[in-house]
Amino acid sequence: MKKSLQIFFFLSISILSKAQPNFPPPTGIYCSCPPTTTNVSLPGSVDPTVAAKPFVKGILVRASWADMEPSDNSYNWTLIDNQITAANSFGKKISLAIGGGPNSPAWIYTLGVQSQSFTVPFTGTVPVIWDATFLNKWTEFVRALGNKYKNDTTIRLVYITNGTGNGFEMQLPFNPTPSFTSISYTDQKVINSWKRVIDTFKVAFPNHYLTNDFHPVNSSNAVADSVYLYARTKLPNRYGANAWWWTQNNTTLYASQYSILQHSSSNNIFSGVQIARSHTTDSALFGAGGIYGALSLAISNNVCYWEVWNQDIINTKLNALFTNSTTCTTLTDIHNKQNENEQIVIYPNPCSGRISLSIKTTAEFILIDRIGKIVFKKIITEDNSQNIQLPILPSGVYFARLETNGQYHYKKLMIEY
Repeated sequence: MKKSLQIFFFLSISILSKAQPNFPPPTGIYCSCPPTTTNVSLPGSVDPTVAAKPFVKGILVRASWADMEPSDNSYNWTLIDNQITAANSFGKKISLAIGGGPNSPAWIYTLGVQSQSFTVPFTGTVPVIWDATFLNKWTEFVRALGNKYKNDTTIRLVYITNGTGNGFEMQLPFNPTPSFTSISYTDQKVINSWKRVIDTFKVAFPNHYLTNDFHPVNSSNAVADSVYLYARTKLPNRYGANAWWWTQNNTTLYASQYSILQHSSSNNIFSGVQIARSHTTDSALFGAGGIYGALSLAISNNVCYWEVWNQDIINTKLNALFTNSTTCTTLTDIHNKQNENEQIVIYPNPCSGRISLSIKTTAEFILIDRIGKIVFKKIITEDNSQNIQLPILPSGVYFARLETNGQYHYKKLMIEY
């Protein structure tokens, strides 16, 4: 005889709080495509082969500050404009990331900006992230960028970037010259730089969702922790953390940043990941399950925005995975303001295949598995407690979704036998 824990679980409905943007946060498959450059022989980030895929919701458009501002206060927006036009032609959206760091224009160094050079993992030069002249010029550029695109609705997400090791992620160069010690590095100097940049992006892009990657900085987690706390405090309705290192194995390597992502997905309106590998060429480096496991783990953490390598998007063997995963498009509704006027009761949780559910209004009950596939649905009548026998399903994490009056309400449901 099946035995289940007779535990009453009271679920306060989570309802999407009104965000500052007039569109929902981005979700689903976005392409982590090659960067957009001045090489006219390349299509840029919006690759037609990728953009034609129906399960692709949008494209990450990466471009360099050097290409956007080739000389001081002289801007060239053609590259981004062309990508917006291309995305619109396929009905896709854009996440925008402009890289500073080694992608900074050479002219900033003629102004006296202090720099560091490095050779690992590639050869490059970056401005010292707290250099006052660098910060003045970088924030000046961000304001110009926002002035150009703050009302563009093809762009749904803007990355907060800084003068880091690759210009997009948080980490600084490894073993640079001059050394961090010789230039009087402190975590607080880096934190203060990020705070100023966050404040600038906040004002420059008042109508977009904002995010940034998190990595250890100079072998410390202090910068990431402080930057996350500051950003979510300053941008409570349109910010969330991102992890550009996402694989199953890396959740151990970057345990502190994984905790940031988990906190973000439980408390913020948006959270996202960028798959760090190509399943098509490097599936063994993900961990158990390859990209299947990576997406499943993201969904189980309520993270429903995924940047996937273009090699995997065009791999027809993965079409079914990506098509089913688009079902997760509304899971971010769990990060919402509590509605004190309604209450749902679901018990037991964990369950062994049978649950009781009480609700004060008529609702559609849907059960979604970890890859976003609907595995069960039923109409629940109002003011009634019902016993629901679920189909035989594998043990694990599921998402119970109830739709009432056009609003979605979610809760994790564990099935254990």
